[in-house]
Amino acid sequence: MALADIKAKIKADSQAQIKAIEAENDAKVREISRKVNAEIKAVQDSYAARLAKEEPEVLKRREIVAELDAKRVDLGVRQRLMSEAFEASLKQLVEMAPDKYVKFADKLMAQAVSTGHEVVFVGKNERHLDQRWLDGYNASHNTALTLSGEKLPIAGGFVLRNDDIDTNCSWEMLIADARADIETEVVKRLLA
Repeated sequence: MALADIKAKIKADSQAQIKAIEAENDAKVREISRKVNAEIKAVQDSYAARLAKEEPEVLKRREIVAELDAKRVDLGVRQRLMSEAFEASLKQLVEMAPDKYVKFADKLMAQAVSTGHEVVFVGKNERHLDQRWLDGYNASHNTALTLSGEKLPIAGGFVLRNDDIDTNCSWEMLIADARADIETEVVKRLLA
């Protein structure tokens, strides 16, 4: 065999081996691709099944959160309106006609007095409850109440002090007390 024939035979054998290796590699690549595609499909199917299973629950949770948000906003509006109503009530008490104002204060005083020797505190801007009013009250109720020179930061009404015990009959306290009762009833109705 001549050298050229040997080279040709080696070249032919090498080409055959290369083709065999390439065919084997192509088969392996196809097998790997098939397995990867199968795994990808399995993962996609798994996620699709999980999404289908969880989607109604996610939507339900979103609906619940939206309802809670709506109720929170509604409650905030109701609380704001209630606050505005009580502020308007306080303003009406402060701006009450002088004769009604004094009569109302007299009724409160009659209920609050225990010894007849208490000290009466009024607000800084009080216009109707003064020494003349208290003198008239003392005369008509046979009491010896004294008006304090100290003025309190209240919009109206008075605070009656007997030693260490204060009876708060300020308009703010009356409104706050009424508000507590009303808010309890409103909450019951809202949550019923």
